[in-house]
Amino acid sequence: MASLGVSQTGARPVDAERPARPRALRVPSALAVHPGVWAVTAALAATDAIWLAATDIAIEPAGFLGVAAAVAVLLAAARLWGRAYPEPTLRGMALSTACLMAFTVSIALFHYLAATLDRPFIDEALARREALLGFDWPAHRAFLKAHPDLAWGLALAYHSSGPQIAVVVIVLSALRRLGRLWTFVRLFAASLCVVIAISAAFPARGPYATYAHQEVASEDIETVGATWHLEPLARLRGETASVIALGDIRGLATFPSFHVCLAVITAWALAPVPVVGFLALLLNAAIVVATLRAGGHYLPDVLAGGLLALALVAGQSLAGRLTPRRHLSAGRAASRPRSWRIRSAVMRAPS
Repeated sequence: MASLGVSQTGARPVDAERPARPRALRVPSALAVHPGVWAVTAALAATDAIWLAATDIAIEPAGFLGVAAAVAVLLAAARLWGRAYPEPTLRGMALSTACLMAFTVSIALFHYLAATLDRPFIDEALARREALLGFDWPAHRAFLKAHPDLAWGLALAYHSSGPQIAVVVIVLSALRRLGRLWTFVRLFAASLCVVIAISAAFPARGPYATYAHQEVASEDIETVGATWHLEPLARLRGETASVIALGDIRGLATFPSFHVCLAVITAWALAPVPVVGFLALLLNAAIVVATLRAGGHYLPDVLAGGLLALALVAGQSLAGRLTPRRHLSAGRAASRPRSWRIRSAVMRAPS
């Protein structure tokens, strides 16, 4: 019988007779979500710093430093859970949370600074397009005012968008669906980039400022999400905003609706999960409907947000199908532990 791992001629080991498998590309732990997301985050942070230096606007440092510290702690924890004490669930939570926090804060500050460009509002054009589509926003608002329980329920659904991000992170990490979690983070970042780029170039105040001036200052849950951006938007455009505090940053985008984008990609992310996926679909469908009144959006905002999200999800799915499977297989083989490769060589050795 041949000696262990050596052919009968005794000349060469079995592994030397076979072409070497490609080595798996070692990606730093922090970049596991996607290097591009971190690159965009860094570019946004640099742009924010340069823009702030060129203006009279300052930032309240406490909140931003707190986020930076939290991101650093999460990345350190992800490294620990990836090497010293391997724990994929906790590592996935830490990495995705760190990436989402860093990206969202950087682009939110950029969006506030972009509002100082004082671009002309496009509310009239959006209202005309809405009318051409046959939708009567004031009538929709009146219907919901006549049915307060329905309006209240839709508003609750609308305000669940943020907490649902945490649900996606926890559920997909717990199930170790990390590939889907990384894709969710990429879709989140891509959709928010597009929404903020469009809304910065074509800003709008929203239908409450157009149709319902008397409710602009309302603090009711049914309308607060639709009107709370108007005061900071006016200060930024009027060059009276001198300090930006992280806790005071609010979403300024009207067209397209990011809430609708987030509803679509959240429902997609949780779709394969039994029970949770179906409940997420129902809840996010309610969010899309609620966006019109509780979010203060025109119908074109909703349609544009939905089309953008669907296009991004379809593009991601197409890219996944076009990825050569042989490369994935090679990467998995190269990433197997050395002990597995030794056992394979033993099993292949001729007797």
